Amino acid sequence: MAVEFPLAHIAAAVLGCVYLAAVVFEQQTVKYLLKPTVTMLIAYPVDSSTYPGIFYGLVQSAIGDSFLMVPDERMFVPGLVSFLAAHVCYTASFAARWRAAWPGVPLAAAATAMVVQLWPGVEREPGVVQAGVVAYVCVIVAMAYRAVLGGNRVLVAGALLFCVSDALLAWGKFMQAHAWTEPAVMLTYYAAQLCIAGAHIWPQRSKTERQ
Repeated sequence: MAVEFPLAHIAAAVLGCVYLAAVVFEQQTVKYLLKPTVTMLIAYPVDSSTYPGIFYGLVQSAIGDSFLMVPDERMFVPGLVSFLAAHVCYTASFAARWRAAWPGVPLAAAATAMVVQLWPGVEREPGVVQAGVVAYVCVIVAMAYRAVLGGNRVLVAGALLFCVSDALLAWGKFMQAHAWTEPAVMLTYYAAQLCIAGAHIWPQRSKTERQ
């Protein structure tokens, strides 16, 4: 089935590339303008009445983007809470029925290993940050697990890319950042959001336009 991508998603992909260039060339003003804008462009074609969890999850993500791009450590917790709320919205919106399945084992193992590796850096943070990190890991793993249960390959790719993006972000914040950390975080993040939104609206859009 040929997929017709919404214009807003094409624009988001283009502006996401511009954002990555702004990261490389340290153009802070461009970054501030584009970071939440790209996420809202991804949300724009999503019908909030048909897919409220996806739409409001993207809105919460844009709010989180806005918090995290402020160079103030006090904005980390509000940003973390915004993205936690986004994953709750995503998880609730996925259609798969909860059940025990083998993919839960590697997901839980990977998450546990990541927390163990990060903990020397996390434990230097205030208690609210420590609790927030643990809660966030639990929620994003639940989101990824429910996506895997559904079997939609685009959705699974989006969920796993989100896990990779957040793992890179956490490693850069709590352990050691590299020159490539922010570009890698944002590339996987925007790809994840496009896949999560697209898994719900790209097939329907293609079918509608053929009729």
